[in-house]
Amino acid sequence: MPAKTPGKAKTLELSAPAKLSEQHDLNDFDCGESSINEYLVKKAHKAQAAKHAVVYVICLKGTQKVIGYYTLSNGSVMRASVVPKSRQRNSPGQHPVTIIGRMGVSLVAQGNGYAIDLLQDAIERCISASETVGSTAILVHPLSDRLADFYARHAGFIPCPGVSPITMMLPLQ
Repeated sequence: MPAKTPGKAKTLELSAPAKLSEQHDLNDFDCGESSINEYLVKKAHKAQAAKHAVVYVICLKGTQKVIGYYTLSNGSVMRASVVPKSRQRNSPGQHPVTIIGRMGVSLVAQGNGYAIDLLQDAIERCISASETVGSTAILVHPLSDRLADFYARHAGFIPCPGVSPITMMLPLQ
């Protein structure tokens, strides 16, 4: 994942996404959103140990310094909330889904397309997992209209107001 950082002449090289471990350095992570920073630094290891989420990180190549991450977990939505409506026909009362939870890219790496790369990796893992454990869609809960636009533009997520006003869904069928 080489890219040029804004305003700098050096190339920023990153590792492939990997599952968070105790060896990863989270100390300097700052994506500009305190709730995303706090989750990674204070809660990610505990959530992963409790099997509430799996956390995937990218690091500066050759280091354990985390500069981006996302989380995956499972959930379900009621049939009436599934979008598009055509997916509700002849389906169970609840649909299993995979949730892309928190996701962030450090300020030092923003603007280079790494968020798109992380989203792509998350979607690929969700699709792969749905072949082993049933999942009919991927959900996201964007924190802002700007992020909702990001998910719609880069992956085709559609609003899912039956779940909540900010939830978006990407059907897997």
